[in-house]
Amino acid sequence: MSEALSRYQSRRHQLAGASLSVGSTLEIAGELLRRSGTLDTEGVKPALLALSHAQLETWLKGLNPGDLRATLLRAAEEAIEVALGDGGEEAELWRASAMEGLGARDRAASALRALREWEGLHGELQGEAAQLKAHFLQALGNIDTALLPRARWFIPLNPYRREERDLLDETERNRAWWFSARAHCDDLVAAWMAPSAARSPHLESCSECREDLEEATAVDHPPGHHLSEDDLWRFDMGTLSGSERARVDAHAGKCAECAQALLALDEGDAAIEEALGQEVGTSGARTSRASLSPRPGARHPEQREVLEERREFRVLLVRDRQRVRLLVSPLEGRTLTAAVFLTPGKPSLKPIPGPEGLTFELGDSTGGLRSAHLSVKAGTVTLERDFSF
Repeated sequence: MSEALSRYQSRRHQLAGASLSVGSTLEIAGELLRRSGTLDTEGVKPALLALSHAQLETWLKGLNPGDLRATLLRAAEEAIEVALGDGGEEAELWRASAMEGLGARDRAASALRALREWEGLHGELQGEAAQLKAHFLQALGNIDTALLPRARWFIPLNPYRREERDLLDETERNRAWWFSARAHCDDLVAAWMAPSAARSPHLESCSECREDLEEATAVDHPPGHHLSEDDLWRFDMGTLSGSERARVDAHAGKCAECAQALLALDEGDAAIEEALGQEVGTSGARTSRASLSPRPGARHPEQREVLEERREFRVLLVRDRQRVRLLVSPLEGRTLTAAVFLTPGKPSLKPIPGPEGLTFELGDSTGGLRSAHLSVKAGTVTLERDFSF
């Protein structure tokens, strides 16, 4: 018996318990309904009949889709860590936490499936409850629209995603993109790690994988006699002078290869903005050294500190064992540029774009307290500050 199947069967036995919350009852009932070909749905109807209209409305009022969006973005970064790691216990921690993030999206789908079943028994929701349900459905649709085109982030989890996908009823599988989209594109990760290796039959036949590889090649290896890697990096950072930007634009207007490289950068930025753009920011500026709370239930090996938070962006200091990095995350759909200087007068660190924003690798934390300077620009808002790590 698979680990996933055993877990669902165990949760089925909880459905008869009197101590379950409304949300847990809906999630478990929906999990069974969406896997009726494999799991026994006995107990689902009595559990749903026991839920009142008032209980459903209270549950709907407590939902926060923004939390789910943040959970999926964190899962994407953790999945990338699985691909970059060397295996072992740490990779298993990343894998478990990332799958828990995908499971959160699946539980939302299960709760809505059970809610439809509840309406079949009690009648459709009316008034404020119906409006709350419609708002939640719209929010989930926005999340899916933003992240489905970036399902490649979750490819390193494919063996576990396929196991979850295959337990779903056939009518549910394609809807559950978090388990099914790009579920057979395992070879893409190997191609990222060894670009010069021969392409597998899957990579040759999969249009999505070919497109991903072409975009990566255009950015990582631009034509040497055209725009250089430094040109592309400075374009992405927004540090080109007016004359340099004019030269880049003029060249890209005549050169299809370099135009493709610039387009790949723009599309990467747009994906991050789209995924993060609906996150609700706080009004005014705020600074905090308090640690961010990890996602409930996640075994995340990181510690995160908020160094700065504005309406337009958030700056986090991330510690993972002996590794330290700075993460600058855009908020409210903002486009930003950032630079980190470890030594005055020296070149800034090269940012690494990711699902949550721009990451700067600061090195290990075993050499004593060090300081650096951060520069961030988001629209008309700028930040210049020193920080220690």
